[in-house]
Amino acid sequence: MRILLSTWGWRSHFYSLVPLGWALQAAGHEVRVASHPSMVEAISSAGLAAVPLGEDVDFAEAFAGRIGAVGALGRAEQADPEPDGALEPAITADGGVVRFADALLDELVAFGRSWRPDLMVWEPFNLAAPVAAAALDVPGVLHLWGPDSSVTLRLDPESVIGPLAGRFGLRATDVDLTGTMTLDPVPPPMQVPTARPGRPIRFVPYNGTAVLPSWLRRPADRPRVCVTTGTMMSGVGLGDRLGLPRIIRSVAELDVEVVVVVERGQQAGLGPLPDNVRLVDAPLAMRLVLPTCAALVQQGGAGTTMTALTFGVPQLILPQVSDQHFNGERLAATDAGTWLAPAQADDAAIRDLVGELIGDGHWRESAALMRDRIRAMPTPAEVVPALVSLAASTRI
Repeated sequence: MRILLSTWGWRSHFYSLVPLGWALQAAGHEVRVASHPSMVEAISSAGLAAVPLGEDVDFAEAFAGRIGAVGALGRAEQADPEPDGALEPAITADGGVVRFADALLDELVAFGRSWRPDLMVWEPFNLAAPVAAAALDVPGVLHLWGPDSSVTLRLDPESVIGPLAGRFGLRATDVDLTGTMTLDPVPPPMQVPTARPGRPIRFVPYNGTAVLPSWLRRPADRPRVCVTTGTMMSGVGLGDRLGLPRIIRSVAELDVEVVVVVERGQQAGLGPLPDNVRLVDAPLAMRLVLPTCAALVQQGGAGTTMTALTFGVPQLILPQVSDQHFNGERLAATDAGTWLAPAQADDAAIRDLVGELIGDGHWRESAALMRDRIRAMPTPAEVVPALVSLAASTRI
């Protein structure tokens, strides 16, 4: 069968689709990944066929001023904004998510009409794909990348989806944003309850290209703690918001080896670092370093959070924007880690919490339990037959 994966213009969002793409290809199906031209390298380097469509949208510019302390994906339509400038979590008709969809949608439908896929799969916040699936009349699958933070967002279908669907003679009600099936990689108690339960699928970490350095081929001589800020913070120009140098120095006060994994552009701003800090100077995917770590300190991105859970690594989330607060709260429900609000994240609090995480107490036991729950979920390869059956059921 022909399976069309679609992702919008940010590589960490695409990463959640990669293991399923591999599984589909290994089962003998034709797989294409449609996205903006800027995503070609990320897609092709993962061993999947990229289909560049539409126009690129600058991620930082599209979301500038739209990602508040609570988290927003569109400009909030509030008569009386909050005094601290926070934006209501919303997807609105003038927001960045819609701008990405608008830039991709027409060519996505045109390619679909030419290639005629049997099934479409997309990740959250990709509005073009479910509209295209409705226009092409093919079943769609939403593949979550972690806890479903969309439950916290306001979205008015008529104002947001209506104009996109209207291009193809459809109404907003003809578009199912969650697809005919939703694949959910999150086990309880972190999983978000939804009206229509998702189908479980094991989270298989993929974080981009990777090089295994020589120092990672041997055990650390003391507990190793990874510190990272993911990709989104620097991508939207908020790399300094977390106060990374201060966090690194706080963790380095412990008798640990600190491994700092950040975008190369962020490294220069870190300044002098303690001797027990290792700054990674080559591509190093989180799936390679985390199995060797006793703890993780991070910003709260879904992919990073799920990767750490997959390896049973206790973690501390220091959320700043977007869905990071939501992920921190969901993590805390598992007892496999915790989070600190910005006002609470002073040097002593960070140091003391990390000191607890690297021990053999309840944090580690809970993280191991979550690891085992993830490993018990069906692999992407085991989910493929269900997707094929879904596609076959609608064939004429």
